Amino acid sequence: MTSTGRQLALDALSGKPAERLPWLMLNWGFDYIWKCAGIEPWQLALGGFETWVNAYRAAYERHKPDIIIFDSFGAGAEDGVLIDETDDKWVVLFEGEQFEFIKSSYTLRHVPSGAVEPPPPLETIADIDRRFQPGGNDPGRLRGLKAVIQAIGERVLVLPTCIPGYIAACYALGFERAMTAMMDDERFFLHLADRFEECDDLRMREFADAGAQAVFIADAWASADVLSPEMIRKFALPYQARSVDAAKAAGLKVILWNEGDVAPILADEAALNIDAFAFEQPRKGFGVSVAQVREVFGPNRCILGNLDSEHMLQRNDPDEIRREVHSQIRQSGRGAPFIVSFGSPLPSNTPESAVDAVAEAVRKFKWR
Repeated sequence: MTSTGRQLALDALSGKPAERLPWLMLNWGFDYIWKCAGIEPWQLALGGFETWVNAYRAAYERHKPDIIIFDSFGAGAEDGVLIDETDDKWVVLFEGEQFEFIKSSYTLRHVPSGAVEPPPPLETIADIDRRFQPGGNDPGRLRGLKAVIQAIGERVLVLPTCIPGYIAACYALGFERAMTAMMDDERFFLHLADRFEECDDLRMREFADAGAQAVFIADAWASADVLSPEMIRKFALPYQARSVDAAKAAGLKVILWNEGDVAPILADEAALNIDAFAFEQPRKGFGVSVAQVREVFGPNRCILGNLDSEHMLQRNDPDEIRREVHSQIRQSGRGAPFIVSFGSPLPSNTPESAVDAVAEAVRKFKWR
């Protein structure tokens, strides 16, 4: 009996040999899956509950991945309504608010009805405690996760995403303030990260209660081109470990995804209690290969590939795609648990036939 994609993925995350290798369609937000759904990008970005469920279903039916990322969801009851269109944007009314969707960049801009003051900057620990209270996931997102799992979860592993407390603190402060706080006001920065970390246990339990069997923990800034390895060990790794432990306590398999230059910290990441490690494709003159990661993680733990989701898929050469997919599988090693994946999420302008070529290459691979 042929295993479902979901079971193939879970077997790989458990370190078991598979009858064929699973592959992950790495996606972020509404990008690309609007195309699978046959709608305009603004219709998904500002779509309601049913539109999002149908988009995830369409993405699965279009490409038959074994794992699909659940990253964003429209919690609204109704879809947005197009009220104007120009050469460079769509203007949409969504839940009483006006938005502009920029065609050239696939970005949303909220158009406020009046002047809106930004929140005051976080300056003190008291500011943090007033503004941030521990809590669970957004209820609409959890409802969406459960609905998508019910729709396609028997066949594909639906993988919710989250970020560690360190990353949440960085996003709350912004890049420059986060970097200076780590250097000049460590107590303040760690207090903020701790407030977000307090949510980990509850959020992981909520994922499990919604039917998830694994989680994708994304760390975007634990990169040696942003921080020194020493700073990564001090600030990022402890929060990665806490998120991982919370997920494992909830009974979830864990994939940790690190972006950027991870070569200097691979041994540190391998020491975490993760089931699989994912990493970005080469960028900015540095990179790490599947073979390098396999050497550090050993033959029995799952790793994910880092196929170029941008330049290679844009070239859309089936022979090149096949060669690269097969090269990464061979670098991982015969019998070693491996998930074919992109190194970063699919851009919206990705040709669908290029993603088809990845799926085809995975299914046609044979050891010689």
